Amino acid sequence: MFCIVVTIIALAYIFWDVNYFIRIGVTIGLGRLFQKKCGINDTTTIYGFCTTQDVDIFLRHMNNARYVRELDFARFHFYDRTGIYSNIKAVDGHALQGASSIRYRRTIPIFSAYKVETKLVYWEDKTLFIEQKFITLNDGFVRAVVLSRQNLINVEVDRLFQGIPGADKRPECPEEIKHWLEAIEISSAKLRKKD
Repeated sequence: MFCIVVTIIALAYIFWDVNYFIRIGVTIGLGRLFQKKCGINDTTTIYGFCTTQDVDIFLRHMNNARYVRELDFARFHFYDRTGIYSNIKAVDGHALQGASSIRYRRTIPIFSAYKVETKLVYWEDKTLFIEQKFITLNDGFVRAVVLSRQNLINVEVDRLFQGIPGADKRPECPEEIKHWLEAIEISSAKLRKKD
């Protein structure tokens, strides 16, 4: 019996990123147990620690891929705490990552604790724009800033925000998002010419 269990666990780790799914479950579970629901204009926070599994080839600081991975956990946490996730699920919709822009300011050193703050900064009919910040706890320094464009599938913003406080007034589009969208459009136009 013991061999069967070990084999099943080994196969699970071979075919799936088991730690990813465990981390999502823990992040959302702890949020539901110990944090209150948020409004659409609130900032949510999750915490992390840079371990030996997160570092780059020089073994000194977090590698670039881990930042993107942490963003998933923070975004799922935000969706759950605000009620966006349950509203998307109710209509069998999806929110898919359409684009992201990461500005690394300083590395997160190995064995450093940090937090990821997530805030919805703007939205359109079929798109959410989320800003996320990596902040080290020992000095409060913003190590990286990320903008994400989330494309909504099978759900409109009005339905998405139903029953969520703060969604009655859309904020002004931040200047950096305007410029970012222009850059995305220029890139898309270049690709369309090649197709």
